[in-house]
Amino acid sequence: MSEMLEDQELLLHQSLVRSFGSRGDPFIKTCITYTGAGCVLFTLMLIGVFICVIAYDVRKADSPVSAVFPLNALSQRQRAVPIMCHVNTAQFYGPDASQRPGDIPGSYCSHLVLPLRGLLSAANDSWDMNSAFTEMQTRLTEFRDVVNESFPHLKHLVSVGDENSGGRLPFHEGHNASVYMTFLVELARWVLQSRLHGIVLNRVFPVETEYRQPMVVFLSHFKRLMRKHGLLFVVTTTLHTGIFKPGLRPRRLAKFFDYFGIVTQGLYRAANASEHILVPFHQQRSSRTSNSVEDAFSRAIRSGLPRSRVLVVISLAAYVCALSKTLPKDEVPTWSSTRAVRAGSYHEVCQLVRNENWSVAYDQESEKPHARRSNLWIGYENERSVRKMASLVNRMFLGGVIIVDVGSDDTVGRCGVPNPLVRAIFSEVEGTPVDDNETSSARSSSGMVADANASLAFNTRKTDGAASKVNQ
Repeated sequence: MSEMLEDQELLLHQSLVRSFGSRGDPFIKTCITYTGAGCVLFTLMLIGVFICVIAYDVRKADSPVSAVFPLNALSQRQRAVPIMCHVNTAQFYGPDASQRPGDIPGSYCSHLVLPLRGLLSAANDSWDMNSAFTEMQTRLTEFRDVVNESFPHLKHLVSVGDENSGGRLPFHEGHNASVYMTFLVELARWVLQSRLHGIVLNRVFPVETEYRQPMVVFLSHFKRLMRKHGLLFVVTTTLHTGIFKPGLRPRRLAKFFDYFGIVTQGLYRAANASEHILVPFHQQRSSRTSNSVEDAFSRAIRSGLPRSRVLVVISLAAYVCALSKTLPKDEVPTWSSTRAVRAGSYHEVCQLVRNENWSVAYDQESEKPHARRSNLWIGYENERSVRKMASLVNRMFLGGVIIVDVGSDDTVGRCGVPNPLVRAIFSEVEGTPVDDNETSSARSSSGMVADANASLAFNTRKTDGAASKVNQ
């Protein structure tokens, strides 16, 4: 009897527990619901904070040289970045344009950019593309054969829009979109026929409102054509013109180009309507909207351009100014205080400034050297200034360098080792020690060995995978 009672009590207890579990406790259910919702919201909030911190670090201007993703950036820096050496129009087409292999610093370059000179038709003063292509083809054949013997690794690009000595095209003044599109198609066809490796557009890009949408459609098809044939598509622009005009979205245009060269110094615009003389961009104090070169590149990156596609444009050209009024000692003249400007070269300046009649100083604002004698003032680049510019590639994790006017360097070593400026840029970008002793008075065997070692180092990096990256 007692056992039967115990069994009934056990069954009753189990039924009560089962009944209580089916009904559930409302307080416990409420606690579980709110606890789960709180955990989900807290997790989402942490994810949002993490995304905001990453986005802020990428775009903040106060520390543009810090790497947000150091591991990814480190893996990119293991590859050789493109160093494009740009020959100006006068050097390529001039009467004394017979370049020797030693005049081209091919050991320190990955690409050689050759200019296409615009020619006017005698019949109707229109731009004659056939004559321009024929002229360049004749010069290109002999030029490339000579260069390839010494530097077979070089990739040859063609540039249009060079503002030096006749490189301007008709759509510089009147941006005709249909003419521009036709020209690019013909240029791409000629580049393929000439076995070149890409196109560089120097500060020529029609971005007026009425042409914006047609150009976007055209560039999407044109970029597909360039990628199909493995051609590079590069554009150079300043921060005050081109794709950075108000209302444009550089991020949207970035997908149509392989690289963007940002021009922050060098020769910028004509002195007046009748002369083909150029003045230095970084001396136009009234036009400057940024405090330093780093600020300029930070603006470009904040606009949406990928860091890996931004190129530093470094011009090696010098400029000689005749001052229209007396300036205090070591003061850099502005455009309003100059009477005439003439483009020069480093190999001329490096010999002049050794004369005791010239006083040499270094402008901290523009970070450029300059020399002065009486009413003459010379602004130029030296190894210190070009290293400062080239260091941005590694400090800001940029895509590479375009060296403009490579022929303005001391190509034969009149003031020391040959090509000291290009060597300094290569050494800074690639991290390869190069003997760039400025006190050397003649080309020594150690300089020739350094050239060979630099070429070997660059070619080794290319075989490690850089070539495939550059030709994408």
